[in-house]
Amino acid sequence: MTHMQSISVDLPDDVLAALGNAADAAGCRPSDYLNAVLRVVLSEVPARSDGQEELIRQAIHHSADWLDLQRRLRARGYVLRRAAGGGLAIHTWPRDRAILSIEDLGYSLAGLVLKFGATFPGDFSGARRARLAPPPSAA
Repeated sequence: MTHMQSISVDLPDDVLAALGNAADAAGCRPSDYLNAVLRVVLSEVPARSDGQEELIRQAIHHSADWLDLQRRLRARGYVLRRAAGGGLAIHTWPRDRAILSIEDLGYSLAGLVLKFGATFPGDFSGARRARLAPPPSAA
C-alpha cells in the first residue's frame, strides 16, 4: 500500500480555482486530481510494473460498481476507457493514454459487467439494438 503524506502548497487563487474546477469535472477531490497530474508529469512514460498492475487489480477487486472503480483508479493515476476493439483499457489519467487492456490483467468486459450488474457506463449498444428490433406482432 502506498504511504501518503500531507504537504502544504502555496498556489495563486486562479490556479487553485482551476484545480477545483478540474477536480469537480473529473468527479474527484482536488488532492486526487493533483496527485494524478503530478504522477503523469513526473513520469512521462508510465512504467508497467507488477506492482502497478497489482494496484489496478486490487482496485478492480475491491470496487462495488463502475463509479467506485473509476474513483479508485483515478486516485492511482489511471482511468478505465472503452478500447477500440470493443473491450476495456487502462489509461493514464488525466493524460488519457492507453497503457494496457484489462485482458492483460486477467479480466474481461463481460466478467466486469457480471461483477457490477451493469453495462459499462455510456455503453448503450444493447439499448440501441433493442429499439431497432421489430415490434412483436399483435396477432
